[in-house]
Amino acid sequence: MTIENLIKYVESEYGIKYDTPFKESDILIFRQKGNKKWFGALLKVSADKLGKDGKEILDILDVKTDPLIREPMLKKKGVYVAYHMNKVHWLSIVLNEVSDDDLKFLLDLSFNLTKAKRKK
Repeated sequence: MTIENLIKYVESEYGIKYDTPFKESDILIFRQKGNKKWFGALLKVSADKLGKDGKEILDILDVKTDPLIREPMLKKKGVYVAYHMNKVHWLSIVLNEVSDDDLKFLLDLSFNLTKAKRKK
């Protein structure tokens, strides 16, 4: 999925536009409307930051995940231990290496995990 298609998907699926909270940075943040929790961080990183060979710059999306599905997802092409986030609760997805279905599944999971909790 391209960056443009990802942005369109988030806007149409969740009604959310990205935020750019870091000055002089091209990091795009997707956050919940109510509690402002992040459910996605779109950034560019060098391949070696993900444990890959080379210095190619990759477009990645960091998403929150359930630790129970973390290991199975890490076996899929394009899914890595999170760069610059909690390694147990977040994954990094290389946009042009993962299927659109897997990307949408992980993004939906992240969105649902970061929703405001309903009070009893």
